[in-house]
Amino acid sequence: MPVAAEAGGSPRAHPFVMDKGMSLGAPTLRVKDLRSMLEFYEGHLGLGVSRKEAGRADGLKTVELGFSHSQGVLLVLKEDPNARQPPSDSAGLCHYAALVPDRRSLASTFLAIGNSGTRYEGYADHQVSESLYLHDIENNGIEIYADRPRSAWLDWRKISERVSATGDMSLMGPMRQPLDLDSLLRELGEDAARAKPVPFPMGARIGHMHLRVTDLQRSVRFYHEALGLEVMMNVPEMGAAFLSAGGYHHHIGLNTWLSEDGAPHEDGEMGLDELKVVVPGQAVLGDVARRVPGSSVEGGSLMVIDPDGIRITLVK
Repeated sequence: MPVAAEAGGSPRAHPFVMDKGMSLGAPTLRVKDLRSMLEFYEGHLGLGVSRKEAGRADGLKTVELGFSHSQGVLLVLKEDPNARQPPSDSAGLCHYAALVPDRRSLASTFLAIGNSGTRYEGYADHQVSESLYLHDIENNGIEIYADRPRSAWLDWRKISERVSATGDMSLMGPMRQPLDLDSLLRELGEDAARAKPVPFPMGARIGHMHLRVTDLQRSVRFYHEALGLEVMMNVPEMGAAFLSAGGYHHHIGLNTWLSEDGAPHEDGEMGLDELKVVVPGQAVLGDVARRVPGSSVEGGSLMVIDPDGIRITLVK
């Protein structure tokens, strides 16, 4: 079992930059009541079971969820009737984020999920993207979002530098605007009320993962130095940071809003069981392995553990 990389413990002589072809795979959630979770995801979010495994190495049943009209897996559920409820201040999942291809898909998904009886907990225009927020029935956070054109994105690094220099949190304002739902629904045409919306009409993929961590700067160093992600925004004053590959606004979000100096994630807890990173080649796995003490590449995969005990599997 690989050990967690300590902050600042990775080599600095030759900085490693994650390949821009990196993407995120389907995360695995450890769930207590698989039947109820499937009813939620199939009945409310329109996902379907693409594969079941009766028992893996740990003996637990897993179910992969995706879309009937497109390839790919969005989410994996691992059933563990003995899973423990984690402490409220623990590290783990803030939310996983399903990226849809365009605003029209987001509008259709918004109506379809709302019509299913699911309650949204928030909406936001982050300037780089427009987002819907909710939780599943075991309290795993979900974001569903569509990106704005990259040409419209603000420079997050410059904003965070100005916030740190001035202490003026109002500079974050453009990234925390309310979502214009009327504008979004106009994507479905003038008679949106009569539309027959479906969730994820063109599918979705995991766009980013937002994690609760217990020490923000320690986690920033790990994801930057060991995984080679670029720091796009780091605002200790807000208790949050965002990192990515290839100039994306963020693949990994980190925050300490409820978890600063809290409990690390422990195996066997409900919630995020595994974060998956897909890399474009074997060499990238070796680059990461050299920066994480005790880790090694096995076949086409590498498993590492972040400073808060969160399991990350990299695959090519």
